[in-house]
Parts: sequence; structure tokens; C-alpha cells
Amino acid sequence: MEKHSSSSSSLDGDQRNASLVDDKKRKRMISNRESARRSRMRREQHLKDLTCQINLFRNANGEIGRKIGSVSQQFMTVELENQALIKMRDELTKRLESLEIVSSYLCTYPEDVPRNNSQPWLLPCQSMPLVTSVGTFQF
Repeated sequence: MEKHSSSSSSLDGDQRNASLVDDKKRKRMISNRESARRSRMRREQHLKDLTCQINLFRNANGEIGRKIGSVSQQFMTVELENQALIKMRDELTKRLESLEIVSSYLCTYPEDVPRNNSQPWLLPCQSMPLVTSVGTFQF
């Protein structure tokens, strides 16, 4: 009978070992499933965060595009005004140069300055033509 009891106790030990191994496998499997579930949740949350960021960047990009359009329009307006002012400056510079020439002439020849004349642009001495360069009196 001793043989039977020793083989029986050995069988019980093998069953306990198998049961412990099965418990460990089951716990590991449950742990792995839980870990995979957490990983999927983290990945899903990360994807939501990235989608939110994409929307924020798209909105910011649209706003920047609108601002660029507005600033470009303002730039074009200022550029046109600047070109008009440059043209006006050049015209006024030419007028000033013309007036300086006339003033210089009148200071040099004060006797040619008309007195009480209703047409001051006409000189009293018509025999002496006023000579100027082409484009001096452009207005």
C-alpha cells in the first residue's frame, strides 16, 4: 500500500503544480488583456489629442492667412499712396526749380519786373524773349 500512497501523493503534487501553472497563466493572460486595453485607451486618447491639435493648427493657419491677406491689402494701398507721393514730390521739385530760375532771373534783372500789370507773366520788354529749357515749366 505504500506504493499506492506514494504514487497518489505524487499525483496530487503534479495536479497542484499544474493548477499553480494554470493560475499563473490565467493571471498573466488577464494582466496582458488589461495592459492591452490600457494601451488601446492611451492610443485612442493620443489620437483624439492629435485630432484636436490638427483642428487648432488649421484654425490658426486660417487666421494667419486672413491676417496676411489684410496686411497685403494694406501694403498695396500704402504702396500706391507712396508712388503717388513720389510723383507729386518730383513734380513739385521741378516746379521749385523753375521758380528758382525765374526768381534768379528777376533778381538779376529787376527792371524787367512788370509793375501794376494785369498779366504779370508778360514782360514789359517783348523784344527780349524768355529762354528756358524744355520741360522747365511743366505743371
